[in-house]
Amino acid sequence: MTAIDPTTGASKPVTLRVIFILNALKILLAFGFFTAFKFYGLQVGELVGPQAANLMLYTMLGYLVTFACIVASILKRSIVGIRAAIAVDFLVSIPATAIIGFIIAIISMVLTFTASARAYFAYRG
Repeated sequence: MTAIDPTTGASKPVTLRVIFILNALKILLAFGFFTAFKFYGLQVGELVGPQAANLMLYTMLGYLVTFACIVASILKRSIVGIRAAIAVDFLVSIPATAIIGFIIAIISMVLTFTASARAYFAYRG
């Protein structure tokens, strides 16, 4: 019979660190697109000019809010909170049709279902 380690879930697993890093990079990416649309005249399909820059700015602000909720949920060990924040994060990507935002949200959601993430959120120490 194997012994169960009572500290399983005490420290943050790699999966939560990956969620944190991916969502932080998504904010930087949105800021990069905002800068490119605003100052360098980037055109992506029909997105061009000040309207595209404003869309990226609002998308970035949405990502910032959901990122803060993700961090708060990790600190409070709320699996429902992090999953809700990631779901809202997915919805924030819809107006901009941010494919990378969709992919990162899906990856983040899947990572919350890993055994190490569930153990972290279940731990009450």
